[in-house]
Amino acid sequence: MYQAIILLLIMRATVNAQDHDVRLSHIGGKQGRVEVLNNGQWGTVCRDGWGFFDALVVCKQLGFPWLFPYGWHHDAGNGTGPVWLSNVRCKGSETRLDECANDGWMEHQCADASRAAAVKCLDHDEWEDEFAEIYLADSGGFQDRAYEGRVMVNLHTDDWQQRFLICDQGWDLADANAICRMKHLPSALRATTSSYFGKYDPHITTYTHALNASYLATDFACTGNESHIAQCPAKAWFLDECPTGRTAGVICNRIEESEEFQLRLVGGSTPNEGRVEVFTNGTWGSICLDGWWNIRYRESNVICRQLGFGYGLETTTDDRFGRTDGPVAISGFIRCAGGESSFAQCYISTLVHYDYVYNPPDAECFNKEDSYQAGVICSGPVPESRSPVRTSYNGGGHVLIHHDGRWGTICKAGWTLANAQVVCRELGLRAPKEALEDGHWPGDGPIFLSGVSCKGDEETLDQCDLGEWYQHDCTHSMDVYLVCAADCVANSFIALLTSLVTALWLLQ
Repeated sequence: MYQAIILLLIMRATVNAQDHDVRLSHIGGKQGRVEVLNNGQWGTVCRDGWGFFDALVVCKQLGFPWLFPYGWHHDAGNGTGPVWLSNVRCKGSETRLDECANDGWMEHQCADASRAAAVKCLDHDEWEDEFAEIYLADSGGFQDRAYEGRVMVNLHTDDWQQRFLICDQGWDLADANAICRMKHLPSALRATTSSYFGKYDPHITTYTHALNASYLATDFACTGNESHIAQCPAKAWFLDECPTGRTAGVICNRIEESEEFQLRLVGGSTPNEGRVEVFTNGTWGSICLDGWWNIRYRESNVICRQLGFGYGLETTTDDRFGRTDGPVAISGFIRCAGGESSFAQCYISTLVHYDYVYNPPDAECFNKEDSYQAGVICSGPVPESRSPVRTSYNGGGHVLIHHDGRWGTICKAGWTLANAQVVCRELGLRAPKEALEDGHWPGDGPIFLSGVSCKGDEETLDQCDLGEWYQHDCTHSMDVYLVCAADCVANSFIALLTSLVTALWLLQ
């Protein structure tokens, strides 16, 4: 009786099927041997060359949304009937298996159906974290806990070096939210387009980069409920090139921020400066740091911007704004990427509550010999007409320009000695002998400008012809790196410092 029912199901499936349709050997199931109908007869596919994209196309042709991890290695036993296809070479954009390149019908090296290709497909309710990894590349922050960057997806294909970029065509906040949820972050602050974090550079091989990179899709249409970007509808999947030529990125919120979190500056002679105090857990407290930890221009920039005082000019470590015996609100490691909506969104080790770890502030920090209470000096509100510059180190480093509330790099395309002279003049330093310093590590964060053109007599870089913001075709390996001339001792120190940092970066 049972065998008769199975036979009836097979006959019914065959009657309703059309040539080159596919089915799985477990009728009605989501896993099994792949069978193809050709000239009215079901046959198998030789597993020679069978891989991720081939199996994914079969699953989608059968109405399943995705493929289990390594689901193309599924073994469903020996098949029967003719071997119809071999060395199938799908790209992933196809909707049917017969649209994929192959060696031709019945052209194969499989002696029989004992080496049949099989798949294990995924239901809509079976999405899990291990089906993809999300990297946010070229962030300006703490890379292991990146909350912003160019999106790169690892789908665990049969090429372990393969990564997928996101084309910025149609990219919006709903799509960015899906990426942030995949990173276990609550929401997206911003969806970035126009290669905001720089174009992908295949020559930089880190865990966020790979030599083999293509585009996952264009025109995603996420609704807000997806836990995985591949669940979202899209216009075109698995492209070698993006129609716009530019990549998408995200800036995520790290935490669901408490409404009580506040900042203030205390002890300064103007409202734009002072010791940084934080209101949390119902009380005001200071940021206490010791010789191990510091805050940099990115952290001061986020603090000043949140308070409406422009950007950070200096972070103080000498307690010039006085010390308090009050509680320690924050101590230890602090890192901002620069695009955070508030200081609470930065990585602050004493405010981390995930992974079952909580590091309370060091109540004894004030008593340590090398401790200090962090302060900042802010620029004050920045006129809309101004875009000041700085370098990543005093007198040298990547040239950074302030725009849209944060610092970003400048591409060296079209960069001249006149441009470099204006930058050094704005910084109050003597002009360099050369337009560029070469051989240094890439920058990070957003790339704001390319093709800047100065006459050479301007007082500030924003008086030059800056061109259009975000319009570039640059990678971070093309960031302007400059060392301005100062007195001999300072200049030698800067050269030594930059050489040391470069050597440490190359050793990583």
